Amino acid sequence: MAAAIDDVIGWLVEASRLVGEAYMRLPVADADPQYRERVYCYELYHQLRCQWTSNFPYALCGEIDKRKHAYVRGKYLDEIKPDFLVHEPGHMDPDSNLLAVEVKPANTSSEGIVKDLRKLTALRSQLKNSHEQSANYQHAIFWVYGGFPDAWKKLKTQLNENRDDVDLTLIRCFVHEGPGTPAVECDW
Repeated sequence: MAAAIDDVIGWLVEASRLVGEAYMRLPVADADPQYRERVYCYELYHQLRCQWTSNFPYALCGEIDKRKHAYVRGKYLDEIKPDFLVHEPGHMDPDSNLLAVEVKPANTSSEGIVKDLRKLTALRSQLKNSHEQSANYQHAIFWVYGGFPDAWKKLKTQLNENRDDVDLTLIRCFVHEGPGTPAVECDW
C-alpha cells in the first residue's frame, strides 16, 4: 500500500499547483479577496480527480458526513465531515481506509486547527466498538493553504502551545503557499 499513498500524494501536489488565484482567495465585490475553505477544497478536489487513474483501488470522496456511523465515533469523531477521504466505500477492513485529509487556510484560528488535528489523530488511532470493527485510517494529512510564510510560522508556534489529544507523529503536514506553486511537505 506504500505505492498507493505515494500516488495520492503525488496527485495532490500536482493538483495544488493547478489551483488558481480565484480559488485560493475568492474575489469579493467591494472588498479584499477572502480565503474560503470550501471554494479552495472544491477546486483542489476537481484538480485531484483529474489526476486520478481509473484503475486505482481507492475512491476519492469529499466531505462524507460520518454522523451516526457505526464505527467512526467517540472522542473527537462524533459528527465529523473530513474534507477528503481516500478509501474503499462500504468496507471497514484494515486496508480499506487509506487517507483522511483536513484542509485549512493559513489565517484559521489555532482552535480550528487543533480541532482538525484532534480529528485526524483519532482517525489514525484504533477505534473499536461492540462489533470490534476498526475504522482507523492508514495515513492522515493536514493541508494548509495561503498566507505564507509568516502565517504558518505563527500557527506552528500556537500549535506547540496547545496540543492536547493531538499526535503529530500520526499526521503529515503539507503547505500550499500560492497559485501556480505545488504544495510541499513541512515539518511540524
